[in-house]
Amino acid sequence: MVEREEPDTCVVRFGGDLEERDVALILDAFEEFAGVRERAYLLIDLRGLGRATAEARRLAGMRQLPPQYAGLSLFGGSFEQQLVAKLATMAGWLLRGRSLGKPMPVCVKREGEARAWVAAQRGRR
Repeated sequence: MVEREEPDTCVVRFGGDLEERDVALILDAFEEFAGVRERAYLLIDLRGLGRATAEARRLAGMRQLPPQYAGLSLFGGSFEQQLVAKLATMAGWLLRGRSLGKPMPVCVKREGEARAWVAAQRGRR
C-alpha cells in the first residue's frame, strides 16, 4: 500500500475500500519515513481506491502531517475520484498547509506528471 522511494517520496496505492485503520497505517508509514529526512513528498494513486468510510475521511482530514511534509500530488482515478480528492486536499491546504508555507496539492492524470511535479518542487528548494 505504501511504497517508500529514496530520497524523499512515498507513493500510496490502494486496493479497494479505505477504512480508518488503513488511513492510520498510511499516515504512520509516511510519518516514520519523513521523520528521518529534511523533506518528504506524498504521491497518491487514486486508481485502485474504492469507497472511503466516514471515519477514514475524518482521520485523513484531522491528522497533522509531519513538519517534513513538502507536498502532495494525486494521480489517476476517475473524474469523480479526482474531484472529491482535490476538494478534500484543497480544504486541508486552505485550513493548514497554506499558513505553513506548504505548496498547494495538485491532481494530475498520470503518475509521470505527479513525479514531474515532485521533481519541480525539489528544484525550488
